Amino acid sequence: MPTAGWGVMGLVVAALLALAGVAYRRRLLREVERLRASHEELTTILDSVDACIYVKSSDFRYQYVNRKGSEIVGLPAAAVLGKTDADLFDSVTAAELRFNDRRVLEQGEKVVVEEGYVQGEESSVFTFLSIKLPLRRADGSIRALCGISTDVSEYRDIQECKHRLTFYDSLTGLPNRRLLLDRLEMVVKGTRRSERYAALLFIDLDDFKVINETQGLQRGDRFLRQVAHTLGEVVRESDTLARLGADEFVLLIHDLGLDVEQAAHAAERVAEKLLGQITSAQVDDEQALTLPISASIGITLFANGQANVDDAMRQADIALQQAKLAGGNTLRFFNADMQADVMERVHLEADLHQALARDELRLHYQVQVNDRAEVTGVEALLRWQHPRRGLVPPGQFIPLAEKNRLILPIGYWVLETACRQLAAWARQGDRQALTISVNVSSVQFHQPDFIARVQHTLEETGANPARLMLEVTESLLMEEPERVRNIMLRLSKLGIRFALDDFGTGYSSLNYLKRLPLDALKIDKSFIDGVLDDPVDAAIVTTTITLANSLGLEVTAEGVETEAQHRWLQEHGCMAFQGYLFGRPLALEELSLTEPLRPMST
Repeated sequence: MPTAGWGVMGLVVAALLALAGVAYRRRLLREVERLRASHEELTTILDSVDACIYVKSSDFRYQYVNRKGSEIVGLPAAAVLGKTDADLFDSVTAAELRFNDRRVLEQGEKVVVEEGYVQGEESSVFTFLSIKLPLRRADGSIRALCGISTDVSEYRDIQECKHRLTFYDSLTGLPNRRLLLDRLEMVVKGTRRSERYAALLFIDLDDFKVINETQGLQRGDRFLRQVAHTLGEVVRESDTLARLGADEFVLLIHDLGLDVEQAAHAAERVAEKLLGQITSAQVDDEQALTLPISASIGITLFANGQANVDDAMRQADIALQQAKLAGGNTLRFFNADMQADVMERVHLEADLHQALARDELRLHYQVQVNDRAEVTGVEALLRWQHPRRGLVPPGQFIPLAEKNRLILPIGYWVLETACRQLAAWARQGDRQALTISVNVSSVQFHQPDFIARVQHTLEETGANPARLMLEVTESLLMEEPERVRNIMLRLSKLGIRFALDDFGTGYSSLNYLKRLPLDALKIDKSFIDGVLDDPVDAAIVTTTITLANSLGLEVTAEGVETEAQHRWLQEHGCMAFQGYLFGRPLALEELSLTEPLRPMST
């Protein structure tokens, strides 16, 4: 009943009194007084309730609102009556309230729902638990709704605080052990269903206690917060970085794929980033650490029910202890075979950083011959003469060099060495027409100064650019094709020639054959192997030879190993060959370059 409604009632009562007899008027006055007292009592009760109580008509206008309701909207109760929520709240709040009210007024539902109210100049958001029910006429039709909305914002804040205290570390804000175990349980169950690998990494700061002992607990806490922040910068949002306590952190990584080796490599890369982040966390403007702090990391992989929560935690901890026993500042995998593989690559990569300085790299050369078995040139192939491992195959160290960008200094060393050899042969009459083919990596080719470096190398060594063949791959040509084309055109103007290596194994787009300044195609060994017994391989090689000839490109068959392959290729129009049939990659002093070669026995 509206607070202003008693005035109307008073007029009705006055009219009745004028028409009634004296005795009846007295009884009526007593009843009116009783109703007035009941109304005031009800108003007092409703206004004292710490909840917003209101009545809305079927057209969503307020018919009644108590004191709490008027306080929420910041208007006297009388000013609220007749208004809609759109008149009192922002559009988002009003839309939400209208949606819930429709369920009551149009569908007759009783609604219990949380609703958000935006209040005040600072647009503070308050959460209310609302109960709304229909008010019906005698015939059952809905005439209005009555609502009671209780402010639960403080309760929600308390619940949120309780949740954070229960599941998050108070110092760093990271998930704590309890939340980590909950998520680990979910990931373990998930790997059983999907068979995709996940990884658990235990991270422990080496000699962290020295910070507390020498610079105080407050400094140690500040460093832990900095570590948590920097580690979080390299972690995916979908993964879980947690703090177990003290200086122990844990990272849970999921969805690393179905292949265990790929999963191990991915986990290793993340661990290496984490080790680097520990170092960067020591940069503190407020107070420098008195000694460098590193970390040890233990890693375990699991999938397809290979481990439960306890197993994963124990395995990661065992791997962590192995890392600490190894002197710290390193990582260890729980699986012994995997650990051996990882450490093999770690040591190989460490040695590779010193290979150039220690003069351990070598160029071997494999001859390229024409249809008369005359040597027309060589391909320069990189080898690593390791002091303990002996000759390391390029397939083992080239990927490492590309990953850590050592391929840049190594690639330029290869180019310079080959150009010096070209310059030396130019002074020897019987070898001055020979060419040298050099493979160029994608990383090297896309360097801003690549053209300048090549030009400088040619000028410094005195090599004839016309005798230099740069071999590129199809994948390189597909990366920023316009930029690649411009680079190739500028180098072609210097006289350098280009060969497309391993043709047919990549995209094999005819478009770049037409647009790029290529001089030669090299048919990959995988197709040459099958020309005698695989019609598909034979068709591919035949088509490639025909295509190259029609485009005016030289074509070289790689990996020719038998006389039968050689004859088949000659019969189908191929005039240049490279492979073990004519010679393996050899050191310079072992090469025979000027006389026609007889095919080697295989």
